[in-house]
Amino acid sequence: MAGYGRLKASLLAALLLAARQSRAEAAREGSPWYVPDHAAMQLAGAIGFLSAGPGWSFRDDTVEAAFLLGWAPPALAGEDFLTFTMKGQWRPFRLDAAGWTVRPLTVGAMLSYTVGDDYFAGLPSRYDRGYYWFRTALRPAFLLGASAGRPVEALNLRLVEGYFELVATDYRLVQFVRNPATVNVELFTLALGAKLRF
Repeated sequence: MAGYGRLKASLLAALLLAARQSRAEAAREGSPWYVPDHAAMQLAGAIGFLSAGPGWSFRDDTVEAAFLLGWAPPALAGEDFLTFTMKGQWRPFRLDAAGWTVRPLTVGAMLSYTVGDDYFAGLPSRYDRGYYWFRTALRPAFLLGASAGRPVEALNLRLVEGYFELVATDYRLVQFVRNPATVNVELFTLALGAKLRF
């Protein structure tokens, strides 16, 4: 099992490296839109203990899209699982001061798919129709956050950016709206991450 964990860590590192190399090559060739311009690594946030992947920015980094591969170990999640996430964000404000770039507001949405025997996208036949209103493998979510970063010329990075996000999944939102007093989980989960912008 330890070898499996090392393999996944290597895969995440390879994703980050591939995104950076692809962007560097694209910059020399005119930078087509489909080549990633940043890589992200995130801790928690309802998409696994650790997730990473390439991202694309548009309109002066105001609009972003990312594809993340997440993983959670059995010690933390009860089982070993992988999550694939598509994320879209809007960052309408930018403040520049003393070499720092601050984005005080990020709003967005994401859709994740979790792979595993205990997760389903279609209701299994063992349950009556309507038994579950949600699909355990698919999790749409909304997010709210902020970020700050600065250039790191020694690494040839346009910006190294730290961020946080408060994430609310569809399940948690519906449960909270139905009866806030009896919700036994927090409405939001916290995500902490970093982006390397090429």
